[in-house]
Amino acid sequence: MPIPLYGFLQGDTIGLLIVAEENETVQDLAQQLQDGASIRVAPREKVQVIYQERVLDPKLTLVQAGFEALERFDVICGE
Repeated sequence: MPIPLYGFLQGDTIGLLIVAEENETVQDLAQQLQDGASIRVAPREKVQVIYQERVLDPKLTLVQAGFEALERFDVICGE
């Protein structure tokens, strides 16, 4: 089932609507956001996804991470 989410990439000035699938991983979601913003922000290999004030394990599925429709997530430079 599709989950529409609002993504904000560190260094970008525009939030993007990402339509993801429940079984996608957090890493997939970060990649989709970077792909969508790549004209404005160069993609980075090491990033972290922040959702509800916590850093998520990139291997979690969106369902496991607790994502719900129309919520915000942030992708920031990782360590």
